[in-house]
Order: sequence, then structure tokens, then C-alpha cells
Amino acid sequence: MNNMLTIVAMLLAATFLFHSAINYMADNISDFENVALPPKKLKKTTSRFPMIKVDATSKKGWALLDFSTGKTHKIGELEKSQKLLSTLNWDIGFQRTSMITNSGETNPKGNVGVANLGSKKLEDVHEAPKDGYVQDKVKWGSLKNGALKDWYIYRTRTHNIESKKNVYVVRTQDNEYVKMRVLNYYCQQEEKNCATSMCSRDEAACITLEYMKQPSGARKFPSLPAVTDSEKQASERH
Repeated sequence: MNNMLTIVAMLLAATFLFHSAINYMADNISDFENVALPPKKLKKTTSRFPMIKVDATSKKGWALLDFSTGKTHKIGELEKSQKLLSTLNWDIGFQRTSMITNSGETNPKGNVGVANLGSKKLEDVHEAPKDGYVQDKVKWGSLKNGALKDWYIYRTRTHNIESKKNVYVVRTQDNEYVKMRVLNYYCQQEEKNCATSMCSRDEAACITLEYMKQPSGARKFPSLPAVTDSEKQASERH
């Protein structure tokens, strides 16, 4: 009998403590709601080369990048912007996943050409090729540059975009040479985060490029300085 009373007393005490805790949380729920969650740490895209982030989010307009200044010009639909295409100084145009160049059937007065050197590190390309530069053509009713049209992988499961990390050498409008590589397609997220989960369309089409320009017009690119110990440690942390 004594054992039964002890068990009942313990159950009653536990029930009392449980309800007391629930009541305390209910009475103070606003305190929990007002505590801000810590901000999510977003890994930044880094490179030893200069980087440009191009806002290519418009579905109708284009962002025209000028490598000589690192600036972009915003224009509307191509059909309505023919004068701007021939008067502005620009090299490559971006709209979502589409890329055009200041050349060929986009702008017959343009001189830009692009050579696709395949998937490799930017530092492994030491010299611009002599020839093989592709200009824009109309194919199946759309303007395309054959060297740039397949720069990305489309993830069918998550419907996201991932750069093939190809190196492209651009012969610019000023007859100089630029080597470039697309590092990231997303505005805040890293591509590797989007490869396994759905990144919203609002996050898409902020194209991050790493590049090196040879301003003298020579085909050989300058060498990067040797990697320092601090840079090695930072790379290992990431």
C-alpha cells in the first residue's frame, strides 16, 4: 500500500511540474518570439583574380559588360535597342542564362569574339589563342554565341544552374584580351548549396565572374604572385 501511495505521489508531482513548465512558457511566449535568430552565415565567393558581379535578373532587358571599365550598361529588348548596341562600349551581354557579344548578328559593327578553352582554372591559361574566336549568329530564331551557349549545367531535379567552370578568352571591342570564368550564378547563395536544394528564382541570375585583362593588346597574360601562407590557410578554411 505504501509503495502504491509513493508512486501516485511521484506521478502527481511530475504532472504538476510538467503543467507548471507549460504554463510558464505560455505566459512568456512573447519573450521567445522577440529573440532574433542569429543571421545565417553566407559563404562569399572568393578569387585571387578581380571579380565582377553582373545583375542579369531581368527577363526582358540586358546587362552589357564593358571589361575596359568593369561597368555594365542596362538596356531593354534587343530589337528596340539597336542604336545603343552600336554606340555603347561593351563586350558581353547577359540576360538570365543567355549571353551575347558585341559582334556578328547582334551588332555587325562589333569586334568581340570568344574562344572556349574548356573546364580549367583561370591561372592555368597563360596566353590568348591566335584564332578560334566565335561571334554571334542567329540560330533557330535566337541570337547565340557558339562559344558561350553551353556555359552551364541545368539540374533537372532542383531546376537550378551550375557553371561548368569553363575558361573563356574574350577579344574585346578594344582589341585587348580578357580571360574569364563564371564562378557563381546566384545572388547570395553558393552554387553548391543550390545543387542539392531548390534556390528561389529571386536568388538567381547575379553572375559572378573572375577575370584577368591584358590591357596592352598582347596575347600573353601576366602571372599571378605566389600564394602566401595566409592565403593558403584561408583557402583551407573554405
